[in-house]
Amino acid sequence: MSVIARHMAKKYAGKIWGARDIDFEAENGKITVLLGPNGAGKTTTVGLLSTLLRPTKGEALIDGYSTVREPWKVRERIALCPQDIKVDMNWTPWDAVKGYLMVRGYSREEVMERGEKYLRSMELWDVRTRPSIRLSGGQRKRIAVAMVLASGAPVIFLDEPSSGLDVEARYVVWKSLREEAKNGKVIVLTTHDMREAEMLGDQIVMISGGNSVAKGTPEELRKIIPYAYKIVVKNPENMTGRADIDFGDRKIIYAKTRDEALEIMENIKAESVALEEVTLEDVYLHVMGGENGKN
Repeated sequence: MSVIARHMAKKYAGKIWGARDIDFEAENGKITVLLGPNGAGKTTTVGLLSTLLRPTKGEALIDGYSTVREPWKVRERIALCPQDIKVDMNWTPWDAVKGYLMVRGYSREEVMERGEKYLRSMELWDVRTRPSIRLSGGQRKRIAVAMVLASGAPVIFLDEPSSGLDVEARYVVWKSLREEAKNGKVIVLTTHDMREAEMLGDQIVMISGGNSVAKGTPEELRKIIPYAYKIVVKNPENMTGRADIDFGDRKIIYAKTRDEALEIMENIKAESVALEEVTLEDVYLHVMGGENGKN
């Protein structure tokens, strides 16, 4: 089972490109994270993969089936959690999951078993009979995730699944997604959260301007940037050399080696000076070519 995007592009009315060249492959047993800022083309990419949109150019294959020529074959194999999904305020978590599973053809016994399993995994079992109007926004978002995971679909698409969740709820979702991947599912999710991408992603596809500009494991992507360390300076009195990223009273200097970083730090006077290893966020700035990023 795999998801293959081959140079997909989508032009909307008014000659607006939602995606220009999206190219990657997502494998079973792994979480592939589509990472990019708002407007980068992540949601368009999910729409193309899930048959909601028809590509202007290129193609997508789900388990070998074309999203254009064989959409019904594709839909039998996927489940989608859109970014703007809303659960009816009169439904309870149990109503939502049960109804979704019945529509997908599960028997009553299967509905009971799978419904309980995934409501528990989303920590919603204790509120399963409470109308959604009496639940928090984060709980309602977890209902949607529970519905999709309970579907049993071998390919799962989630668009910004942790948006609006607090820290504890986010970790509940992350744990469930890692379990599903461990059980052999193909999971493709979008995010602009660097931490989420680094924690969840077996493969990360960076998207900018509708193009997939870099892809690989977090470890492989960190090797793209020619620096291993960064020095974070708060309220400097003096600076040796220029800051590679300047946030006003906070500045960042990159260094190739620890010894180089320590040498730079010796000549800085500031309220605080911290040494850190580069993260996916630094790679992101480097690849995306932000105006302050060092390239």
